[in-house]
Amino acid sequence: MKCTDLLIQEHKLILRALDVLDAMSASIEKTGTCELADVDKILDFLRSFADAHHQAKEETVLFPALKSAEATHGRSVDHMVLEHGHERSLVEQMEKDLRLANLSEFVGRANLLCSTLRNHIYKEDRILFATADAILTTREDDEVFERLSRFDTQLDKQAIDEKVKELRSLEWKHLRK
Repeated sequence: MKCTDLLIQEHKLILRALDVLDAMSASIEKTGTCELADVDKILDFLRSFADAHHQAKEETVLFPALKSAEATHGRSVDHMVLEHGHERSLVEQMEKDLRLANLSEFVGRANLLCSTLRNHIYKEDRILFATADAILTTREDDEVFERLSRFDTQLDKQAIDEKVKELRSLEWKHLRK
């Protein structure tokens, strides 16, 4: 298994969360109300799993390895880090909109986040990770894979399992899965 395969698996979870957020956003737009507890859960998933877990792995393990392997890819990596910051900012603004009951602003930012993050994942999966697969030697890839695999503590793994269970519950409720 390549190191990028681990991150692609995590992208699939993030895309599932975006499907839930899309459904919630559409419901809010239609009804003018929201289920605050559920919206909090999906925002927490995005903040804790997508950002604090997944993007932290990319920024502390994969991206430095790519920069080290071939300096010409530093600008691509820097661009991905900038996009991570923009996504964090959108989640923070959505949380603020939710607390202030600015539901129309929340819906607009949710739609922007979903679009932005899907595009970001596409670029990583199809462009950056393909580049990583091409430029990292087998030894470098194995080292990155090992570091990504060890990134999570046992407590992290338990917390992630709980977040994925919550995500399944939200999918069942909001997507009828």
